[in-house]
Amino acid sequence: MRFLKLFFNALVIIGLILLVARLITVGLQFAGIEFTTFFIDYSVPSLAILLIGALGSWIIDKRK
Repeated sequence: MRFLKLFFNALVIIGLILLVARLITVGLQFAGIEFTTFFIDYSVPSLAILLIGALGSWIIDKRK
């Protein structure tokens, strides 16, 4: 059970990092500054990582 909690928390952290990177990328593109499109190209998988991590953490915490 402890492993699952650590795993889901890691997914949340990774998802949040990708979310911040996506927001920075969009902001820079809106300002007209060239930046990598890596984070926008993979926005759906990064959102899925964040949702799976958040839901998994919520379920693990609810079971306690």
